[in-house]
Amino acid sequence: MISGIILISAGCLMYEIALTRLLAVQQFHHFAFLVVSLAVLGFAASGVMLSSRRFTVAQHWLAVVYAAVTVIAYLILNLLPFDSYSIAWDSKQIWILLLYFFAAGLPFMFAGWAVGIALVRAGEQAYRPYAANLIGSAGGCVLAPVMISLGGAEAAVGTAAALGLLAGSAFAANRRVSPMLCVAALICAFAFLQPPPWLQLQLSPYKPLQIAKLMQGAQVTQVRRSASTRLDVVEGAAIHVFPGLALTTDVELPHQLGLFLDGEGPLPVTQADPGDAETIKLAGHMPGDIAYRLRPHADVLILEPGAGLPALMAISSGAAHIVYPTDEPLVLEALLDDYQDISSGLLSDLAVRISPRTSRGTLSLADGSFDIVEFALSDGFRPVTSGAFSLTEDYVLTVEAIQDAWDRLEDGGLLVITRWIHTPPSESARVWSTVLKALHERGVTSLETRLAAFRGMRTATILAAKQPFSTAELDLVREFLHQNRFDPLYLPDLRTEELNRFNRLPEPVYHELFVDLLQDYDRTLRDYDFQLRPVNDMRPYFAHFFRWGQTPQILASLGRFWQPFGGSGYLVLLILLILMVVLASILTLVPAILMGRRGMIGRPSFAAIAYFAALGVGYLAVEVPLLQSFGLLLDRPAISIPVVLFTLLLASGVGSVLSPRIPLKTALALLAGILIIDVALLSPFIHWAMKFELPVRLFFGAVFMLPAGFLMGVPFAAGLARLERGAQGWIPWAWAVNGAFSGVSGVAAAMISLDLGFQATLMAGACAYTLAYAVVPKLQAFKSGDSKL
Repeated sequence: MISGIILISAGCLMYEIALTRLLAVQQFHHFAFLVVSLAVLGFAASGVMLSSRRFTVAQHWLAVVYAAVTVIAYLILNLLPFDSYSIAWDSKQIWILLLYFFAAGLPFMFAGWAVGIALVRAGEQAYRPYAANLIGSAGGCVLAPVMISLGGAEAAVGTAAALGLLAGSAFAANRRVSPMLCVAALICAFAFLQPPPWLQLQLSPYKPLQIAKLMQGAQVTQVRRSASTRLDVVEGAAIHVFPGLALTTDVELPHQLGLFLDGEGPLPVTQADPGDAETIKLAGHMPGDIAYRLRPHADVLILEPGAGLPALMAISSGAAHIVYPTDEPLVLEALLDDYQDISSGLLSDLAVRISPRTSRGTLSLADGSFDIVEFALSDGFRPVTSGAFSLTEDYVLTVEAIQDAWDRLEDGGLLVITRWIHTPPSESARVWSTVLKALHERGVTSLETRLAAFRGMRTATILAAKQPFSTAELDLVREFLHQNRFDPLYLPDLRTEELNRFNRLPEPVYHELFVDLLQDYDRTLRDYDFQLRPVNDMRPYFAHFFRWGQTPQILASLGRFWQPFGGSGYLVLLILLILMVVLASILTLVPAILMGRRGMIGRPSFAAIAYFAALGVGYLAVEVPLLQSFGLLLDRPAISIPVVLFTLLLASGVGSVLSPRIPLKTALALLAGILIIDVALLSPFIHWAMKFELPVRLFFGAVFMLPAGFLMGVPFAAGLARLERGAQGWIPWAWAVNGAFSGVSGVAAAMISLDLGFQATLMAGACAYTLAYAVVPKLQAFKSGDSKL
């Protein structure tokens, strides 16, 4: 039985991680918190099935059904089109979304059902199958990235189903069906490893990759995969990507091909020689060229360099040396291998040094200083209204990132940041507010003399200088703006007649907002319609502009604009939270009612409800912020998800095994204390550990998580033992309560992190475990005649 539990648990976690990759590629975000919530709700639903005598199914058949519904769920998610852009006016999309959730969560119910049977049979020894469940899940975390790198989310889904079939074979060890299930598992795994076209992952029609494929003559010429990314290469004559290029440009644009990461992009690979006169002229019309006019022959660090366009423009503008971070290894491989000729050997140039770390990782290193640090604009334009994009972590535009960049500048150095223009001002204004806060916290004085900003038709560029701008430098800026028909937003000596001359607006709203932020920072942030509060590493949601005051406007605009989730992404989270609370209530009450009708011995007290609910809330309130914050430590979310899940689950499995030997109150008291310490240490720990190589960061990350992970495995197993002694047979109810409140916690944790940060979410986890500690003395009150449910 233990081997079967390990196999189905490994498959279940593989499927969970595959779902995060599927959503990241197919839709707009990995939605890790939502996938985790669906998983634990599925487990809660299995508690309902276990509570009724009408649903008595052999474990090996449950494993087979799990495998089947895993494949069916993938087919529904892949072949039934969900249109997040039209959900505001097309009511059927709501039903499709609900079907998505139901289908995605159904495999977890059958997996949880099979595990739950083992828990019930084990009784007071339930810690054994529970530990096997956790340890098997940890194994799935290791296997998932391997399969994703080999064949994408499709391969991981197929392997997850195959593991379910192998679990069925293990559960039916002495039956004739066992060999048949092993053969079926091999067929399933290979079918998804090399899937036919109809089984391959289909992307949302609004993904930039899908739109690019509609261009005349466009062809996908290459697809590469890694454990964290899918790269598609599109070639076609219509690809032209030069963010912020002046409208006065009279240069024939060079040929480009587009690289798309998880369907987003394109990152342009440009066929141009940086020393060619036409390329040099083209670079002179890009917004970033002003930095190289102010700091000729500069040593430069380019953050988020995309597929080489910012580096190409920098060399053409006269940069002496460039440090080029590796934000995505697949892009670097493509540029150095297949497309080196197209990029004119750009990354082989002696002036370019490739950093093995991401942009933020490179900033954390202490080697070298620069004349210019350029925050390049490599991501595509996105709607500013808080839709699905508001949930995306961005660690390159935080206060700490700008401070790190400032610290890496020479005494006469210059920061240059280019972002997209939105109306009303939002993205560029948030960068401006972040720069102001970052430099103020660094003790920089006379900010009004060290800053400059301007805009073109689609982009705004911000300059921050280590030394105040001289009159000669400001004259050079004005000359550059006039040549390219860019409008100043802020200059230390800006005159009113210089505003709003070329890209005209009814009012100079960008200039007015920038000045207001500079002169009355706190009041402007408080009164502005959008949330412009600077983001930080513990709250890195740069695209989250939602404020509650926007609600009437959002509701009034529903059905009028093509935006994912109608532009109301935060409100969708709120609706999800309400839905989770309703489901949690149902999944808590129904098992209690069913088991009460069966005349079970004793009943759980209200203390038992609080205890198992607190454990469910606590585990996810710890897991979700670690999943999100370790994306900074380990460079990308797709790596942090399996690593964090593996560490926590393995440690919890060991804790479950040892739970009979550890006093429950002691474990809970230590756990709450450790989590409070983790709240204080999370940010300084991550910033300290970022400078190390990946293996060292993995080691220190595991050391950070292991104590809490180990202790989090103790309370549930120990609580089941006490429950079985006081109210025999009520384990299915506890299984349901724990999973139901975990589902609520997953969404709530995402909302807390979005508004208050990861540390606040961790503190919520500490509070949940403190509540569990407080009710431990009342857990013995299970007998009939005590306070009952």
